[in-house]
Amino acid sequence: MAPAKLTRLAGLRSLLTREQYQLSVAHLIALGPGAPTVPHPADPAQEALEWWIMLRCAWPVEPMVAPFGFERVSPTPYGLHISFAAAPAYRRWFVSTVLPSAGPDGEVSGIPGLRTDRDPTGAPVLRLAGSTASVVLRGIPAQQWRTLTADFEAEIRAEGHHPLWNTGPATAEEMRHLTWFDPATAGPRPHWLGSGLLRRVGLFTAAGVPALVTGWTTAGAIEDSWKFDLEFIPGHRPDHDRLASLLADPAAGLPLLVSGHECRESGASRCRLQLVAADGRPGEVELLFRHTDEAVINAWETRWPHEFALIRQGGSQSEPQRSGRPALRGTTAR
Repeated sequence: MAPAKLTRLAGLRSLLTREQYQLSVAHLIALGPGAPTVPHPADPAQEALEWWIMLRCAWPVEPMVAPFGFERVSPTPYGLHISFAAAPAYRRWFVSTVLPSAGPDGEVSGIPGLRTDRDPTGAPVLRLAGSTASVVLRGIPAQQWRTLTADFEAEIRAEGHHPLWNTGPATAEEMRHLTWFDPATAGPRPHWLGSGLLRRVGLFTAAGVPALVTGWTTAGAIEDSWKFDLEFIPGHRPDHDRLASLLADPAAGLPLLVSGHECRESGASRCRLQLVAADGRPGEVELLFRHTDEAVINAWETRWPHEFALIRQGGSQSEPQRSGRPALRGTTAR
């Protein structure tokens, strides 16, 4: 790859994944010429696992400078590495949100079919039962992960629930959920958009760092359709066009086209940006931009002063940096 092209694509990948720039360079070199800048999962099960993680984590427990609490991601065709926020409350919430358990009536909470493992370095690995899909969690010590999961297990057992993440094959109730989202029954690659957004988590700070970003899927739709609410500090003018151009970038974005863009209030304080699949697949993304009331912002800032100091600085301490030696972490192709 020509140096100028490598520089341009590594810059795009770094913005979208929030990786350090030199790490993006190393990943692109390892992927080889002609490979996608942000690779797609080679396996539908990998897409499904990433979709479930995005679904469960898109409504975070508290304002985070990192979108949904994900500091950065490193995608490969065969897996995904996620480094997530260090805040203890966030990590406890993450464990309680993704790890599956069954209640007295058999109803499953968390991500159905998710099982836990460790990679050779001791990092926690999330797997989807009956598949080779895996997501490696970076930046969390193995002992801390054991403590978090043990505490959560004690909590749910006290409530009459039992853990599923450390058992064997998926239960019948878990399979009911997994079958509903099976590509064989729900259409071609129904998880492509949720997975693609998770692999490009830096998109959600591309218009500026929001005070809070939350997301959800369109109720009752099997197709991959998402809405996101981005709340900004009053006076901040989010750059919608920059976010849209990155989201639909032909070299590193997703196959999407802008289908609507409108602002309903003066000063662009309440705007809507909508994109649809460019290749005819079901799926769309709707982004809602608004300014949150100053009184609410002040209350949040009182409770989370460190996070809001970074938000008011534009998240500068969490942005990808172009320093450091190239280093390519090993990825697990399973």
